[in-house]
Amino acid sequence: MSWFNRTKKSSLGIDISGTTIKLLELKRTGNSYQVAHFSIVSLPPDSSSQKRISTSLIAEGIIKALKKSGSSSKQAVVAVTESAIMTKTLSLTASLTDDEMENELILTADQYLPYSLDELNFDFEVQGINQHNTELVDVLLVASRRENVDDRIEALALAGLKASIVDVEGYALENAFSILSTSFLNPDKDDHTIAIVDIGSTLTSLTILNNGKVIYTRSQSIGGKQLTEEIQRHYGLTYEDAGLAKKQGGLPDNYQETILQPFQKSLIQQIQRSLQSFNSSGTSKNIDGIILAGGCASMIDLDLLIQSQLNIPVNIANPFLNMQLSKQVSAKSLYQDSPSLMLACGLALRGFDE
Repeated sequence: MSWFNRTKKSSLGIDISGTTIKLLELKRTGNSYQVAHFSIVSLPPDSSSQKRISTSLIAEGIIKALKKSGSSSKQAVVAVTESAIMTKTLSLTASLTDDEMENELILTADQYLPYSLDELNFDFEVQGINQHNTELVDVLLVASRRENVDDRIEALALAGLKASIVDVEGYALENAFSILSTSFLNPDKDDHTIAIVDIGSTLTSLTILNNGKVIYTRSQSIGGKQLTEEIQRHYGLTYEDAGLAKKQGGLPDNYQETILQPFQKSLIQQIQRSLQSFNSSGTSKNIDGIILAGGCASMIDLDLLIQSQLNIPVNIANPFLNMQLSKQVSAKSLYQDSPSLMLACGLALRGFDE
């Protein structure tokens, strides 16, 4: 789903969160991709809230990320969060062209959305033939307040970049999933339902995909920032030092028992609740596997704990296993950060869409 779209030979994806900028540039090499550049930079506190982002602080972060990565790209793909969008599936006449569908949506969308179209950016995607009437197609309408899109476009512009596509995070994860799904899906099974658990700085998002398509999303207010703040408070460290210690190690022997294990327990409980919410939403799909993404995905033993408690196979995301790496990219650094680059990868892949 995109609000702006142009064909590219290479593509830059930028994942903007409340605490970091994650930047990834891909180049197409035959039937595969090359990781050309990547970087992750921290943002100062209060760079964003649940409602708005600070465009100037985000722009400064993007400039730092571009410099650190070595990318010279002038266009980028970004995304709005799931919480910032509204969706509605409508049935339209199958014979309509895309332009005619757009005009029809402009005329009728007001009755389905809580805001005037003047306040919204919207896009649509044909999902397929309506199962009850073959003369109709189901069309997914996706809309977001203009400020959510405009803030990201402005932040890119301040950093010297142009938004080629503004996507939605869930659909970007769908893109990233498409290139790693073959590594663990059962080839003898036709129907697959996979849960992507993206553990971010302040939110943990659940995205359910059935046969590669998003069918459910949910977010919970728990993430890596909470763990960092607990380390900071317990050991009297600065926030920056606590973050480094969390990632690099060197904390006292009681860290795992006192801080890490209670956080992991709380995180797994939230994941369980999100899955229970999915199960109670009226679907009959069983989860075949879980993919862990985000900055906390590689947390010690987290995948094993989730697998043990939920009795569902768990894999840590690494969408780069079958990609070539440019000379500017450290394989060790990339693979260490690969779970947190899942969304940026999906955004970069979106840039190759025509």
